[in-house]
Amino acid sequence: MSKHRFYVPPKQIIDGNVFIRGTDVWHINKVLRLSKGDQVLVFDGTGREYRILLGKRKPREILGTVVEQWEQHTESPLQLTLIQGVPKANKMDLIVQKASEIGVNVIIPLQTERSELRKKQKKLAGEKAFQKLERWLRIGIEAAKQSCRTAIPQITSFMNVEEFLAQPLSANLKLFLWEEEQENSLKAFLHRYSEPVQSAAVVVGSEGGFTREEADLFLSHGYQPVSLGKRILRTETAGLVVLGILQYEYGDY
Repeated sequence: MSKHRFYVPPKQIIDGNVFIRGTDVWHINKVLRLSKGDQVLVFDGTGREYRILLGKRKPREILGTVVEQWEQHTESPLQLTLIQGVPKANKMDLIVQKASEIGVNVIIPLQTERSELRKKQKKLAGEKAFQKLERWLRIGIEAAKQSCRTAIPQITSFMNVEEFLAQPLSANLKLFLWEEEQENSLKAFLHRYSEPVQSAAVVVGSEGGFTREEADLFLSHGYQPVSLGKRILRTETAGLVVLGILQYEYGDY
């Protein structure tokens, strides 16, 4: 069976026909050099996988025919949301990639007062913001493909703290990673926490951290401030560490 695996949205799988589009067409034709009659695997993000036979080609589309289909369940029972203060440069690319591999379901790019993004937010309006979100979605899809996930992470639009908190998030556990928290370590908090956890949200600041006003807003909305110890982790490290710990405690690690 082919080890080549591609994501195709459900709307492109119709009556046994699979329409592969986008960059995967180039990858199949130019990199893998697959031919008509070759077989590949496809997943649709809803838990279904397909073995398909490659057929007719167009410059931007390859038609496949379903040979076999089945239900595949590789998702963790723990629903994870990462609320990430957007860092400088391309650090968010790494965060999206690794969080997707760990099993995060939703990633919310957060504009904080101290983030570089906030200072340049006018430049990120419209098309440029859309391009960043599209890039992160592609990275998330690629990570889901390579890690054999059956779902792809949702990447939401940019939000500031007020906009995010105005839309109440339903999660059993809401963690606020804060460098100014001195007493409540993540380890101690999780040892004390006795309620069932089927969903968790993790808030991580950008390089500049959160202002006191932003921290107070999160705390007033039920987020639990926790520390990761005396050593300071980079923003692109902190969230991934906590996501992994939560998968171990409440997920399928």
